[in-house]
This record gives sequence, C-alpha cells and structure tokens, in this order.
Amino acid sequence: MYRLIFSLLLTIGVAFGLTEKERDRLLMLIQGLYKDKIYSLAAQKAEEYLKNSNPDDPYREKVLILQLQAYVKVNNVEKILSAVDKVNNYDFPEETKNKVYSIILKQFENDPDKTAEAIKRILKYTEGYERKQLLQKLAAIYYKNKRWAKILELPSEKEINLLKLISLYKMGRYMDVIKETEKMEKFLPEHKDDVLYYRALAFYKIGRKDKAASYMEAITFKTPEVIKFLVNYYFKKKNYILAERYLYILSTENNYKDYAYYLLGVIADQNKEYEKAARFYERAARFNTKYGKLAKKRIFQLKKAGVIKGKEKSYYSVRVILFISEKKAEKFIEKNNLHSCFTKPFKKYIAVYCGLFETKEEAKKEKRNLMKKGFKDLLIEKIKI
Repeated sequence: MYRLIFSLLLTIGVAFGLTEKERDRLLMLIQGLYKDKIYSLAAQKAEEYLKNSNPDDPYREKVLILQLQAYVKVNNVEKILSAVDKVNNYDFPEETKNKVYSIILKQFENDPDKTAEAIKRILKYTEGYERKQLLQKLAAIYYKNKRWAKILELPSEKEINLLKLISLYKMGRYMDVIKETEKMEKFLPEHKDDVLYYRALAFYKIGRKDKAASYMEAITFKTPEVIKFLVNYYFKKKNYILAERYLYILSTENNYKDYAYYLLGVIADQNKEYEKAARFYERAARFNTKYGKLAKKRIFQLKKAGVIKGKEKSYYSVRVILFISEKKAEKFIEKNNLHSCFTKPFKKYIAVYCGLFETKEEAKKEKRNLMKKGFKDLLIEKIKI
C-alpha cells in the first residue's frame, strides 16, 4: 500500500490547475493517507490540492476540513491556528469558516491559552455582533484565569468594560477605577449596580469611606455583602438607626442571620436594653458560628451580671483549668487568646470554660482543637447559664 502511495506522489505534478484525472487521483491519495494515519503527509498533499484546484472546485471545502483534522490528529498547534487565516485567505463561504472555527475551538477547549490565541486570530476576520460575542468570550477566559493585564489590552466595548473595570480594581489601580466610572455610558445599563459597587470599593481603598458609603447607598439592588458593608460603616459611625435598618434586612438572609442578630444584640446592649439584647443574642446563639458563640458568651455574662432574667439553659462546654481567683482566670484567658472562653464558679474555684454547644459532639470538636493548642486534662461538662 505504501509503495503505491509513494509511486502516486511521484506521478502527480504541482503545476497550476489540475486535470479531472489528476484531481481524482490526488483526492484518493489524500483520503488514503488520512485513512492510513499518515496525517502529516495527508495534510501536505491537501495543501497541494488547495493551491492547484480551481476556486469553484466542489471538493475544496472537504479537503480543507480533512487537512485541519489531520493537523488536529498530530496536534500541530501552529498549523491548526493557521487554518483561521487560510479559510479566510481562500475566501471560503461563512458556513465553512464557522465549521473551521468550531473544530479549532473544540480542539483547544481544555487549554485557555490556546483558546484565547484562536479567538484572537478569528477576531481579525469578524465584525459586528459576532465580534462582540468573541470579545466577551475572550474576556471571560482571561477573567477566569485572572489575566487582568490581558483584559486591559482588549478594545473598549460596553459588553466587556465591566471586566476591564474589575481588572483595574484587582490590580490595585483604584484611582483608575474612580476615573473610569465617572461616565456610566461606558457600561451596559444592566451593569450599573456593579459599576457603583467597584467605584465604592475604590473610594474605600483610598480611605474615602464616606464616598464609599454614598455609592453603596446608590446601588439599586443591594446584595447581602453591600448591606453588610453599610451595616459596618454606620455601626462604626454610631449611627445605630441606619445600622439597625440594614441589619433587619440582613437578618432575612440565611447566611447572615447569625451576624445580623448578634449585632442587633450589641446595639441594644450598648443602649442598655439588656432584655432586648438577650432576645437577639438568643437568636444568634442558635448558630454554631463565630457570632453564635459570641452571643452565647454574652448571654452568660449578662445573666452573671444580673441584668437579665430568664430560665437557665443547659449547654455542653469544655472545662480547661481551675483557678482560685476570677482575676487569675481572666488573665489566663487573655494570655492564651481564648476568645470563645469564659469564667464560671466551680465549687470553691473559678473555672475556665470554652464554648457553649447544643450537642456533645460539637464540644468534642472544641476539645480536640484545644488539645492541638497544647492544653491537657480537658473535661466536657454540661453547664447551665
């Protein structure tokens, strides 16, 4: 078979134009080489066919596609990419061009860099809606792979300007973010809230917290993170009325309930509305989170201080150590940064307990964590607060 193939190679000329007989023999040769997996030679003879066949030859498209598939088989990246230029230089129909683009993008779908290179080549031959679609796809690839500088190299288009803005922010170019967001017409209308969000963050980064809050306020559909930002801002400014307003909204979000209830408790606590504070703390204490643990600790402190009443509730906790005095126990907690721990009378002593848990299994996890920090002789006890 191979001897026959190479014999045919010697008999087929390369002069411009092919007779019908030469064309048929060359087609058979190309198909045979491809079928026999001699892909590089099949691609070479396909190139010969494309150069010498007439522009209206009905087989040119099939030969081009077979050549491209041959390059795909041997993973010749440069030749695969060059098919973009070739299909345009030979002036094939749009349908053929799209088929070539599809094969190339399919081949590189698991390689972001090569996909990006292919799209950049295709972009040279596209315009209008298709060009915008490709730009969006290219920008999305760069965004996913955190190629911020690459995104900034792309032309300014409303469809991708938000990603360019985010890239500036990610690169720490906050003044450029502020400058770019001065004119909203650069962006799609549906991106307005996102643009305001990054403008606000940029002002926050340069220390203009008042400006940051004003632009966060201007966002129409505020996400939980935006609301949390405003809560922190107003809480630190001691504007508890606005902080409470946003905390009530945040308390309806599943992933923020513990934070919202705890901070509502803190505000009531600072206003010396201890019973109200306790109600919020109790809601926060239902969650086994940082804020849930802080809430449990504060409930215990309020009861210990005698400023709230209520039925005692049992929790599991880890007893770490006993001291003769409250002062020594508090110093131990401070020295070891045991922020979730507290003191409680135990017989004639003052005990240091860590954590308040609904179940024993949760207390066991806390015990293991404390043991990793070097604490020994730990006991899990059920206590009432």
